[in-house]
Amino acid sequence: MSSSSSSLEKTIEMKNFLLHDVLPDHERIFMEVPENSIKIGDIVLFNMESSSSTSTIFKHATVYCGEGEVIHFRNIEKSSKGRISKEGFLIMRHQRGKCKVLRKREGFNHETFKKKVKELMNSTANYNLVNNNCINFALYLLDVGDFSFQSPNSHGEEPVLARLTHNEIV
Repeated sequence: MSSSSSSLEKTIEMKNFLLHDVLPDHERIFMEVPENSIKIGDIVLFNMESSSSTSTIFKHATVYCGEGEVIHFRNIEKSSKGRISKEGFLIMRHQRGKCKVLRKREGFNHETFKKKVKELMNSTANYNLVNNNCINFALYLLDVGDFSFQSPNSHGEEPVLARLTHNEIV
């Protein structure tokens, strides 16, 4: 498979995820679960802005880390830089309104998830609306997609660019 067709498939997968309300086949990978049953590794979709409705097409994706925290990636205004951070789930829900909780049907590797969260919390990334955004970030954490970020080396020196595809550095 050529790199351009692989890139096209990833873009289509991201758009399918973004358009969850419109494309019912998305349910082959994820299932919606009640908010009160949230578990580690669940993707939480919030509206982009505060709203009492969850019917908007464009959503902000976070991943539940347990202990009332979500991890997410967002752009820094007027910049191509992004910010990876953890926030309290209840605060984010209060600020953004209703949410949808999606759980990966086949489950995920908890140890890999924890390692990725730890590494990403000490990393930087550029934000790109199509190729490196909150959706890519959430899917990467669950071994479903790719996400590009810069990780510091073992001596804490300048970050080294890494493009991670699921669990492998490319």
